[in-house]
Amino acid sequence: MQDYGQCISISALDSSDPLKYYIIAGESSGDLYGGLLMAELKQIDAQASFRFWGGPKMSAQSSGQLKSIKETSFMGFWEVIQNLPLIKKFFDFAKYSIKEYAPDVIILIDYPGFNLRMATWAKKEGYQVAYYVSPQLWAWKERRHTILRENTDNFFVILPFEEEFYKNLDTPCTYVGHPLLEIVPRFERHNTLPQQVETIGLFPGSRKQEIKKHLAIMIAFALAHPDYQFVIAGVSHIPRKFYLDLIKSYASHIDIEYDNSYGVMSRIDFAISSSGTATLELALHLVPQIVVYKTSQLSFMIGKRLVKTDYISLVNLIAQKEVVPELLQEAFNELHLKESFIKYSNSAARKKTITEYESIRAQLGDGTTSQRVAQQIYTSCLKLSS
Repeated sequence: MQDYGQCISISALDSSDPLKYYIIAGESSGDLYGGLLMAELKQIDAQASFRFWGGPKMSAQSSGQLKSIKETSFMGFWEVIQNLPLIKKFFDFAKYSIKEYAPDVIILIDYPGFNLRMATWAKKEGYQVAYYVSPQLWAWKERRHTILRENTDNFFVILPFEEEFYKNLDTPCTYVGHPLLEIVPRFERHNTLPQQVETIGLFPGSRKQEIKKHLAIMIAFALAHPDYQFVIAGVSHIPRKFYLDLIKSYASHIDIEYDNSYGVMSRIDFAISSSGTATLELALHLVPQIVVYKTSQLSFMIGKRLVKTDYISLVNLIAQKEVVPELLQEAFNELHLKESFIKYSNSAARKKTITEYESIRAQLGDGTTSQRVAQQIYTSCLKLSS
């Protein structure tokens, strides 16, 4: 038998015949949404059996982890190309483990470079396929919508404008709202907003490539502003030494907390965040922010030619206008960061941003996203097996 790396005897783990769910989430946001979905599936289907790729949120729901986001999270075109042999190995392992497990449904969460290819293979093999969280086809590679139309039994989208986008492409999907509303309580900050910013959160990302590109500039900004308290939101699946090597020198006004991003968000006055799910999480916590993004020059040049949207952050994409500033690639430097901070951190600007955030939250559903997705997937499995 071919060596597939982290490979286990899956059949030996099965002692009953429950519905089997095979889930692939390759990044931190997918792990979060996957964990919420698994919890709801367990509520509906008490005998649910899981095999999954994910992280700590999904592992808290089941012991069936096969691959970790520590291994699978890649960022940028060039970085993906560099890791193609490893990605092929992952794909071979996925095919092997799916055939061994024989799931009733394969649930693919975001992670489009891998999961769109997996959807094509899985449907060809006769498996039921659910795709949860749309790839950003509205930004680039729109033609790939046919993969979703032809190779999924259920396709769930979580951003309000996506339903109309896919409808115009004759690709059926279901808008289910955003799962973050299930875990981020409604905040009220208007009456408690301090006149001056005191504490600033730094959110450099959840992948090594992101953190390496973002944190050094964030730290330089922090060192130049000793009158503020800074808190870095770290993740424990990245070694602590990796962070400490980037921080380099101790400063009493800079702290780091691991796996407590919501705790950090609940007490900061302002944030500097890498583009990604954290930008929307900050918006739901009503924290004004500057969004930053930096990748390899080759990846950025390719992306710039392909991407069709005016914005990169989820906050601005949902609002369809600039609610928060975005500093991308060369524009993300200490000088521009300082200028944006001065412009957007005063009391009037922060109040305006918070008002926009409240409007965004109103578009994101009623907080039952995971329950709705779980129910539709479970019902589809029962229909197929009857």
